[in-house]
Order: sequence, then C-alpha cells, then structure tokens
Amino acid sequence: MKKACLFLLLASLHPLLAQDQSQPSDWSVQPQAVVPDADAAPMAPQGPEGPPPNSAVGAMMAIDPKYTEGIVLVTARNGNPQPSQWVVVARDTDDLGTLHKITVADGQVIADVQSMNAFEAFRQDVNIDIPQVQVDSGDAFMIAQPIAAANQKIIGRVDYALTTRGKDAAPIWTLNCFDLNGAFLGKVILLSTTGAVLEHPGFRNAPPSGE
Repeated sequence: MKKACLFLLLASLHPLLAQDQSQPSDWSVQPQAVVPDADAAPMAPQGPEGPPPNSAVGAMMAIDPKYTEGIVLVTARNGNPQPSQWVVVARDTDDLGTLHKITVADGQVIADVQSMNAFEAFRQDVNIDIPQVQVDSGDAFMIAQPIAAANQKIIGRVDYALTTRGKDAAPIWTLNCFDLNGAFLGKVILLSTTGAVLEHPGFRNAPPSGE
C-alpha cells in the first residue's frame, strides 16, 4: 500500500520536475515574435544632421528648387558667427534665367524680388554648386579667428560673401572682419571646398602652423 501511494505521488510530480530540468547544450529557444503596437508613434528616421538653418548652406537649401541650379552670389552682414539673414542671388531656371534676390532668415524665405543690380547681372554665367560648399559660414568664421589672433586682434563680426571666380570654379569665401567696436580689421579669403586660406589682406601675420 505504501509503495502504491509513493508511486502515485511521484507520477503526479513528474511534469513539474521535467520543467525544472536544464536544457541540453544543443537546444535552442526560439524567441517569441513581438507585434508592434498599432497605436504607437512611428520612430523618426535616423540620419546625419543637416546644416544649421541660419548658415549659408542652410539658406541655399531653403530656397525654391528652381533657383538652386543657378546661385551666383550669397552674402550676409554682421555675422558672429551667423548673421540674422542671408541674401541669395540666383537665376530662375523656370523663367529664362531671370535673376532674383532671395532673403532667408532662420531657414525661411522672407523675401523674393527680381534683381536689377548690374554687378549681379554680370555674374550670370557663374554658378555656386551647393555640394562644393564643404566649409560653411560658421566654419569660415572659425578659420578667420586665429588669423586675427595672430595679429593681436579680436573679431567682433564679419560680413560674408560667397562667390566664384569663373565658370565651374570652386566657390570662395570672402570675410570682411571687424573688431568689437565695428572698426575694419582685414579680409580672409578661403576656399569653400577645403578651407584653405588664399589671402588675408590687412592681417600681416599668419597663425603658427597647426592652428
């Protein structure tokens, strides 16, 4: 009788004991598929950050696509390092290449008028290719700072001009530099493709190598 009771007790515990046994090393446990919540907010795509909206490249990317293949001049005043607004002069490729002057502030176009400036019209055969502008306005400002420091000067603000010196030529930055009191210090001219300094008229000394 005792043996029969013991047998029945062991039989009832057998499934529980089987669950506690460790799995052989060659077993694999298949993970349970997770079904996403249909009401959950979609994840934003991950990617490289774009240029600052108040930078030169940000301004060029903000204008209507009909202008982006015909940009001839980009200017701004009072940058430290970024200005409050940019002026982009570009051809309207949908209107026989008519020149327009587009004002951009914080990545938004705030004005678009036809340009009657003779100097700007003279530059119609040139084009600033946006992907070539690897050195944005903020980068150009940082390149100019050690040049001023090598001449015991501090840059308070700059006026920017992004131009080209001929058809298919690389865009060039010209920074007119002013001190904290608004007095003109000198110019820094550099390639927008590499940041290489071409000239720094008004600044006699160049920064030490490596700066």
